[in-house]
Amino acid sequence: MNPYDETNTRFIAQLARLCEDRGHSAALRRYWSETTRHQALPVLGRLGAIGDDRTTIVAALYAVHHNHAEGFGIGRAALRLGERKDGDHPYDSHFRRLLACDALDDLAPQLHRLVQRLSRESIPLDYAKLLKELRFWSTGHAESVKTSWAKEFWQAPTDLPTP
Repeated sequence: MNPYDETNTRFIAQLARLCEDRGHSAALRRYWSETTRHQALPVLGRLGAIGDDRTTIVAALYAVHHNHAEGFGIGRAALRLGERKDGDHPYDSHFRRLLACDALDDLAPQLHRLVQRLSRESIPLDYAKLLKELRFWSTGHAESVKTSWAKEFWQAPTDLPTP
Protein backbone atom coordinates (compact mmCIF):
# COMPACT_ATOMS: atom_id res chain seq x y z
CA MET A 1 0.00 0.00 0.00
CA ASN A 2 1.47 3.36 -0.96
CA PRO A 3 1.42 6.33 1.45
CA TYR A 4 -1.45 8.03 -0.42
CA ASP A 5 -3.62 4.93 -0.04
CA GLU A 6 -2.87 4.90 3.69
CA THR A 7 -3.73 8.61 3.94
CA ASN A 8 -7.01 8.05 2.09
CA THR A 9 -7.88 5.04 4.24
CA ARG A 10 -7.13 7.00 7.43
CA PHE A 11 -9.27 9.90 6.21
CA ILE A 12 -12.22 7.58 5.52
CA ALA A 13 -11.82 5.93 8.94
CA GLN A 14 -11.78 9.36 10.62
CA LEU A 15 -14.80 10.40 8.54
CA ALA A 16 -16.70 7.23 9.51
CA ARG A 17 -16.03 7.85 13.21
CA LEU A 18 -17.16 11.46 12.91
CA CYS A 19 -20.32 10.51 11.00
CA GLU A 20 -21.39 8.14 13.78
CA ASP A 21 -22.71 11.36 15.30
CA ARG A 22 -25.91 12.09 13.37
CA GLY A 23 -25.44 15.83 13.90
CA HIS A 24 -22.06 15.80 12.17
CA SER A 25 -23.45 13.73 9.35
CA ALA A 26 -26.38 16.14 8.92
CA ALA A 27 -24.01 19.12 8.90
CA LEU A 28 -21.93 17.52 6.15
CA ARG A 29 -25.04 16.84 4.06
CA ARG A 30 -25.77 20.58 4.17
CA TYR A 31 -22.73 21.05 1.93
CA TRP A 32 -24.87 20.16 -1.10
CA SER A 33 -26.93 23.35 -0.83
CA GLU A 34 -25.10 26.62 -1.45
CA THR A 35 -27.36 28.38 1.06
CA THR A 36 -26.46 25.99 3.91
CA ARG A 37 -22.93 25.01 2.87
CA HIS A 38 -21.43 27.15 5.64
CA GLN A 39 -22.97 24.79 8.21
CA ALA A 40 -20.68 21.99 7.01
CA LEU A 41 -17.52 24.01 7.64
CA PRO A 42 -17.03 23.16 11.35
CA VAL A 43 -17.15 19.42 10.61
CA LEU A 44 -14.97 19.80 7.51
CA GLY A 45 -12.53 21.70 9.71
CA ARG A 46 -12.35 18.80 12.17
CA LEU A 47 -11.51 16.56 9.21
CA GLY A 48 -8.87 18.95 7.86
CA ALA A 49 -10.86 19.14 4.63
CA ILE A 50 -11.45 22.89 4.34
CA GLY A 51 -9.81 24.19 1.18
CA ASP A 52 -9.41 20.75 -0.39
CA ASP A 53 -12.30 20.16 -2.79
CA ARG A 54 -11.49 16.47 -3.13
CA THR A 55 -11.77 15.62 0.56
CA THR A 56 -14.74 17.98 0.97
CA ILE A 57 -16.65 16.22 -1.83
CA VAL A 58 -15.90 12.76 -0.44
CA ALA A 59 -16.91 13.80 3.09
CA ALA A 60 -20.18 15.28 1.86
CA LEU A 61 -20.88 12.18 -0.25
CA TYR A 62 -20.15 9.86 2.68
CA ALA A 63 -22.63 11.81 4.82
CA VAL A 64 -25.31 11.02 2.24
CA HIS A 65 -24.50 7.27 2.09
CA HIS A 66 -22.38 5.62 4.81
CA ASN A 67 -22.06 2.27 3.04
CA HIS A 68 -18.31 1.95 2.36
CA ALA A 69 -16.86 -1.26 0.92
CA GLU A 70 -13.54 -1.85 -0.80
CA GLY A 71 -13.67 -2.76 -4.47
CA PHE A 72 -16.87 -0.89 -5.27
CA GLY A 73 -15.56 1.87 -7.51
CA ILE A 74 -17.79 4.34 -9.31
CA GLY A 75 -18.28 2.17 -12.40
CA ARG A 76 -18.90 -1.06 -10.53
CA ALA A 77 -21.33 0.56 -8.10
CA ALA A 78 -23.25 2.27 -10.94
CA LEU A 79 -23.42 -1.02 -12.82
CA ARG A 80 -25.26 -2.58 -9.87
CA LEU A 81 -28.08 -0.05 -10.26
CA GLY A 82 -29.82 -2.23 -12.82
CA GLU A 83 -29.64 -4.96 -15.41
CA ARG A 84 -28.61 -4.43 -19.03
CA LYS A 85 -31.42 -5.03 -21.49
CA ASP A 86 -30.69 -5.06 -25.21
CA GLY A 87 -27.25 -3.59 -24.49
CA ASP A 88 -28.59 -0.62 -22.52
CA HIS A 89 -28.35 -0.04 -18.81
CA PRO A 90 -30.93 2.04 -16.91
CA TYR A 91 -28.14 4.30 -15.60
CA ASP A 92 -26.37 4.77 -19.00
CA SER A 93 -27.41 8.37 -19.68
CA HIS A 94 -26.61 9.49 -16.13
CA PHE A 95 -23.26 7.73 -16.26
CA ARG A 96 -22.43 9.42 -19.57
CA ARG A 97 -23.23 12.79 -17.98
CA LEU A 98 -20.84 11.98 -15.15
CA LEU A 99 -18.10 11.10 -17.66
CA ALA A 100 -18.69 14.34 -19.59
CA CYS A 101 -17.53 16.42 -16.61
CA ASP A 102 -14.18 18.16 -16.90
CA ALA A 103 -13.89 20.00 -13.59
CA LEU A 104 -14.47 18.85 -10.02
CA ASP A 105 -17.13 21.57 -9.67
CA ASP A 106 -19.09 19.91 -12.49
CA LEU A 107 -18.38 16.39 -11.26
CA ALA A 108 -19.49 16.91 -7.64
CA PRO A 109 -23.26 17.26 -8.35
CA GLN A 110 -23.15 14.23 -10.65
CA LEU A 111 -21.42 12.17 -7.96
CA HIS A 112 -23.97 13.43 -5.43
CA ARG A 113 -26.80 12.23 -7.67
CA LEU A 114 -25.14 8.82 -8.08
CA VAL A 115 -24.52 8.43 -4.34
CA GLN A 116 -28.14 9.32 -3.56
CA ARG A 117 -29.21 6.57 -5.93
CA LEU A 118 -26.71 4.11 -4.43
CA SER A 119 -28.10 4.93 -1.00
CA ARG A 120 -31.67 4.17 -2.08
CA GLU A 121 -30.53 0.80 -3.46
CA SER A 122 -28.14 0.04 -0.52
CA ILE A 123 -25.19 -0.39 -2.89
CA PRO A 124 -21.78 0.27 -1.29
CA LEU A 125 -19.06 2.58 -2.61
CA ASP A 126 -15.31 2.52 -2.03
CA TYR A 127 -14.77 6.05 -0.71
CA ALA A 128 -11.01 5.60 -0.22
CA LYS A 129 -10.70 4.64 -3.90
CA LEU A 130 -12.91 7.57 -4.90
CA LEU A 131 -10.71 9.96 -2.92
CA LYS A 132 -7.62 8.53 -4.62
CA GLU A 133 -9.28 8.97 -8.02
CA LEU A 134 -10.32 12.56 -7.27
CA ARG A 135 -6.75 13.36 -6.22
CA PHE A 136 -5.54 11.83 -9.50
CA TRP A 137 -8.26 13.74 -11.40
CA SER A 138 -7.12 17.08 -10.02
CA THR A 139 -3.51 16.50 -11.07
CA GLY A 140 -4.51 16.51 -14.73
CA HIS A 141 -5.41 12.85 -15.14
CA ALA A 142 -9.18 13.15 -15.39
CA GLU A 143 -9.30 11.14 -18.62
CA SER A 144 -7.53 8.20 -16.97
CA VAL A 145 -10.02 8.23 -14.13
CA LYS A 146 -12.96 8.42 -16.54
CA THR A 147 -11.52 5.53 -18.57
CA SER A 148 -11.22 3.43 -15.42
CA TRP A 149 -14.84 4.18 -14.47
CA ALA A 150 -16.02 3.42 -18.01
CA LYS A 151 -14.19 0.06 -18.02
CA GLU A 152 -15.89 -0.94 -14.78
CA PHE A 153 -19.29 0.07 -16.13
CA TRP A 154 -19.25 -1.02 -19.78
CA GLN A 155 -16.50 -3.55 -20.38
CA ALA A 156 -17.50 -7.21 -20.38
CA PRO A 157 -15.98 -9.17 -17.51
CA THR A 158 -12.88 -11.13 -18.43
CA ASP A 159 -13.68 -14.10 -16.21
CA LEU A 160 -16.68 -15.37 -18.14
CA PRO A 161 -17.14 -19.14 -17.84
CA THR A 162 -16.46 -21.07 -20.99
CA PRO A 163 -19.44 -22.99 -22.41
